[in-house]
Amino acid sequence: MPTCAKCGTPLQVNDEGIAPVLCDRCAGVATARARKGIYTGTMRDYPATAALVAINVGVFVAMAINGASILQPSGDALVRWGGNWGVLTLGGEYWRLLTATFVHGGIIHIVLNMWCLLSFGQLSERLFGRWQTVAIYLLTGVGGSLLSIAFRPERLSVGASGAIFGIAGALLSGVKLGNLSITSGEKRSIFSSIVFFAIFSFSMGMRANIDNMAHLGGFVTGLIVGLPLAVPSSSKGKHTLVQVGTLLATAGLLVVAGVQLVQTHGQMFKVENLLRKQEYAAAIQLLEQMTTRDPDNEEAMLRLGKAYEQIRQPDKAVAILEQAAKLNPNSAKIGTELGLAYLMSNQPVEKATATLEDAVKMDSGNADALEYLGLAYIKANQRDKAIAAFEKAIQLDPDADRAQAELQKLRAEAARDAAK
Repeated sequence: MPTCAKCGTPLQVNDEGIAPVLCDRCAGVATARARKGIYTGTMRDYPATAALVAINVGVFVAMAINGASILQPSGDALVRWGGNWGVLTLGGEYWRLLTATFVHGGIIHIVLNMWCLLSFGQLSERLFGRWQTVAIYLLTGVGGSLLSIAFRPERLSVGASGAIFGIAGALLSGVKLGNLSITSGEKRSIFSSIVFFAIFSFSMGMRANIDNMAHLGGFVTGLIVGLPLAVPSSSKGKHTLVQVGTLLATAGLLVVAGVQLVQTHGQMFKVENLLRKQEYAAAIQLLEQMTTRDPDNEEAMLRLGKAYEQIRQPDKAVAILEQAAKLNPNSAKIGTELGLAYLMSNQPVEKATATLEDAVKMDSGNADALEYLGLAYIKANQRDKAIAAFEKAIQLDPDADRAQAELQKLRAEAARDAAK
C-alpha cells in the first residue's frame, strides 16, 4: 500500500489506481505554509500588534497632553506615568514592571521602538498567533524589567524594548529549533535578521545610556518561551495546551524571581518611600523591626537615626547611631548623622564638633557634614571656622539654602564688628 511521502501514513488508492503523494494532514500543512509564505496583509490582519502599538502611542500622547516633554520627559513624569524605578517597584508598586513597557522617554525613543515592534510583532502573530504575541510581549517585558532593577535597583527604566527583544528571542528559538510552518529559506532569513538585530542593538547599548539589562532580560525570557510555542502537537487542542502551559510556567518563574528581589531590597525601599512621604511613624516602626531582627544592619540603623531626628527625638537618634558607629567607625554618613544628633540633643558641643570634623576628614565632599559642622562651630562661638565650613558646603552644593542663610548672617555680623 502506498504511504505519505512525509509522515508514512497509509494512503487510499482511488478508482483509477492512483494515490496522492501526501496525506490530507500533511497536504494541509504544506498549503498553509505556502499561503503564509506569500501573504503579508495589512495592520487589520495583525490586531495584537496594532493594539500594542496603539497603547504605547496612546500613553505617549497622553503624557504630552498632560505637560510632559515630547523630546525628553523628566524623570518625575516618567515615574508618574508608570516607569520602572526599583525604589518604588520593589517598595510595593509591583505593577510598574508591566506599565514601564508602555512608557517612553521621548519621540525618538518611541518611534524606534514602534518601528521594531511593528516588524517583530507582525511576524510573531503570523507564526505564533495573536494572543500568544500579546502574552510574549507582556511576559518578556516583565522579565526585562526584573533584570533591569536586579542589576541596578535605583535606575529608572522605561520603554517597550525589553518586550521587543523578548519577541525577537521567541522568534529566534522558534525559528531555529521549532517546527514553524514556513519555508527553510524564510527561516534562514528571519534567523539572520534577528541575530544581526540582537548583536547590533546590544553593541549600541554598551556605548549609550541604554538599559541593556532590560534588553537581555526580555531576550532570555523570549528564548525560553519561543521553542514550546513553535513546536506543534498532534492536535490543535494539545498545541494550545502546551502554549498555555509554557506561558504559565514562565510567569511562575518571573514571580519567583520577583519575590526574591523584594526579599532582598523591598523592605528598605518601602522605608525610603515612607520617609519620602514624611510618614515617619510607619517608617520608624518598620525600621525598628528590621534592626531587631538584624542588629548588625547598619543601613537600617542609619535611616532609623535620621527618622528619629525628623520627629525631634535626638536622644533616640544618638543611641541608635552610636550603635551603628560601633559597627562601622569609618562611615562618614553615620558620623554626619551622629554629629547632627549630638547637636540636637544636650550633648556637649565639643562632642558634636569632633564627630563632624572626623566625618569631613573621611569624606571631604560631604556637603551635609560641612553644613552641620558650621552649625556646631556657631554653637561653639567659632565664627571664622563656621564661615569656612559653610563656604565649602555651598561650593559642593549650591542649593544648600540653610548654609547660605547662615553664611549671610555670619558675614553680616563680621561686617558690623569690623565697623565698630
